[in-house]
Amino acid sequence: MIARDLLAPNPGPFTLTGTRTYLLGDSIVIDPGPAIDSHVEAIRAAMPRIKTILITHRHADHAPAAQPLKRATGARIVAPRGVGDDVDQIISGGEIIDGLQVIATPGHTSEHVCFLTAEGDLFSGDTILGEGTTQVFLPDGDMADYIRSLHAIRDLEPRRIYPGHGPTRDDAGALIDQYIAHRLQREQQVLDALAGGARDLQEMRRRIYPTLDPRLHHGAEEQIHAHLIKLRDEGRVRESGGAYFLIGVR
Repeated sequence: MIARDLLAPNPGPFTLTGTRTYLLGDSIVIDPGPAIDSHVEAIRAAMPRIKTILITHRHADHAPAAQPLKRATGARIVAPRGVGDDVDQIISGGEIIDGLQVIATPGHTSEHVCFLTAEGDLFSGDTILGEGTTQVFLPDGDMADYIRSLHAIRDLEPRRIYPGHGPTRDDAGALIDQYIAHRLQREQQVLDALAGGARDLQEMRRRIYPTLDPRLHHGAEEQIHAHLIKLRDEGRVRESGGAYFLIGVR
């Protein structure tokens, strides 16, 4: 299936160069992106016979353009639960939509899905980016779910990844392995910071990300928090009064 893409004009620290909207064949749109008039018009001009709009997750840089596209074209919206009120078909994983397999990939958000073609092309939304790493958004994002989702995708052996942000990757297996290794390395860094006496998110962030762009401090602390929740649920870390401790360490 031939895939084209349009880059939404929404660059930023978390969106990289912008959201990539994918056009498959002559009738399928994946992640139409933000409801920016120029982007919506670019999609319509590039694909005048839209029939199906697929959405990976609810975030404002991926989903909102679906509504004006539907109003203008009559296309159906297919998306996970919680993405919007005007969805024609709710998906959760396991479905086949216009030849694409829906893969449940919770973690970045609880409802996130990816789409896989029969040829092994994976449209990964924000589960895997073309460069950098993915944010796990609390409270419904979940680090344990996210790592399980990465393993589930790896088991499917995709050949190519079309991410929501960043360049297309032809090294799908190696990239997924890097993502898994990165998360396990970050988890170990959290454990090491706790062993070294760090007790709150700010101190752990300073130790783990000593040169981080200040614009990303909150996001980094949220990722540390997501790791701590996973470690707490596994019985490896305890929380007391907003401070965190390794089990067995006071």
